[in-house]
Amino acid sequence: MIQEFLRQVPLFAELDDDELARVLMAGLVRRYPEGALIIREGAEASQLHVIHEGRVRIGKVVPGVGEEALAILEPGQFFGEIEFFDGAAASAQAVAHEDCEVLAIPHREIRALMDSRPEIGAKFLWAFARTLAGRLRDTNHRVASLLAISRTF
Repeated sequence: MIQEFLRQVPLFAELDDDELARVLMAGLVRRYPEGALIIREGAEASQLHVIHEGRVRIGKVVPGVGEEALAILEPGQFFGEIEFFDGAAASAQAVAHEDCEVLAIPHREIRALMDSRPEIGAKFLWAFARTLAGRLRDTNHRVASLLAISRTF
């Protein structure tokens, strides 16, 4: 069931059956109730998470204000990729916006798979790049909107 779902996820869409099986063997499906903290901002983040069911809220904690939601991610979307690339602590928190199920794949397993199978690495890197480019475009649009709003005050 989850293998068929992953075929629809852009990050895995170009993987063949063997490659997809290797990803699934490295991952672990986890369930989180609504409101559960999946990743704490600033914590060591060592997994890529792919949402299978439910929604996940990505946010930043603003001192004196509370959480500021940055995005609500849907099934098929993923998070934890920034830390995959830079190895730094989590740049934001991830909270179960509703009951959800995610596939957690350790970064070290993804790296090992990419190192041992360069063709998988190329497929992953292109999929990551497309996703990150889309998120950057969205961020640019939001910043431009905020600047436009701030000029009216």
